[in-house]
Amino acid sequence: MTLLILDVGGSPVTLPESQKQGYKAYKEPGFVSVEMITRRTVLERRGDLWVVNYQYGFFTDDMMNQVIAACEKGRAQAILCSFLPPTSTGELLTAKFFVTEFNYPSFMWARSVTTTDGTTGEPQPMWADFSMVMREVQPSD
Repeated sequence: MTLLILDVGGSPVTLPESQKQGYKAYKEPGFVSVEMITRRTVLERRGDLWVVNYQYGFFTDDMMNQVIAACEKGRAQAILCSFLPPTSTGELLTAKFFVTEFNYPSFMWARSVTTTDGTTGEPQPMWADFSMVMREVQPSD
């Protein structure tokens, strides 16, 4: 089942399904700092923002490079993401998100890949322990 798609400039990256409770989407109240006429600053609630936490175990080299590029772009500017909310029956919601934090995966081991004709190719690195947190830009309700 697709949980999360990061769309960076028209080239979407579909992240693999997370295991062992590594995916969580929830709403948090969104506040804006407003300066009053008396020069006091107050927080004004503007609605609820979606927050998405995602963790994944093992990426191949190609997938890891795509995910890291999408996360780095999401730190600098808002990116379009489709995510699975907890109340959905499989339908994804789409909104603009900032990547508020992510960690680079670490190298775990190299794995040889066997092709369909039985030949073994070059060993490919496997990367692990990736996690990210995204926060919606504008309130969804």
